[in-house]
Amino acid sequence: MHIILIILIVIAAYFFLVFFVLRLVAPYMGFKRYALPENLPEEMRQKIAELENRTSTPSEYLQETYNLVLDKTLHQWKHGRLQAGIKLHRLFVKDLAEIWRTPKFVYCQAINCVVFALLAKSKFFTADDVKIRHVFLNFVPHQYLLVKINNEWIDVDPAGAGIRGNGLGSHAEWFG
Repeated sequence: MHIILIILIVIAAYFFLVFFVLRLVAPYMGFKRYALPENLPEEMRQKIAELENRTSTPSEYLQETYNLVLDKTLHQWKHGRLQAGIKLHRLFVKDLAEIWRTPKFVYCQAINCVVFALLAKSKFFTADDVKIRHVFLNFVPHQYLLVKINNEWIDVDPAGAGIRGNGLGSHAEWFG
């Protein structure tokens, strides 16, 4: 009985640290909405203008943004499921310009901050059109976004569902 109690305490401590404390200290992982960045890097402003010129509806803009960020996630940031466990120092990167330009691993919440900025600074969306959600994924919290289009909320998860081959409208959770 004593062993079971110790195991339960260890499990409770792990969940408290990972699902509560981590969300307090990791940038973009908190319990409230992202702050809309005042100054975006020039490359991001140019990309927003390019995406706006290439699209004519919020749905098209969202899909193009998702495609862009998924491509960066897979090829530039080399985001993979196992990287999250070995690149813990990358969890604390918060400069949007560094995130946009880096060839190094980027965590889901930083990737989602890029998506948020690309959407909220566009002519198609506002900050209120984007919600942050957290789910359990492989024993850690995973973040994805909900984006409002025509009074419908669409799942946006390039770092979870996207790297697993699922497209816009789905999110990863539990194990995988």
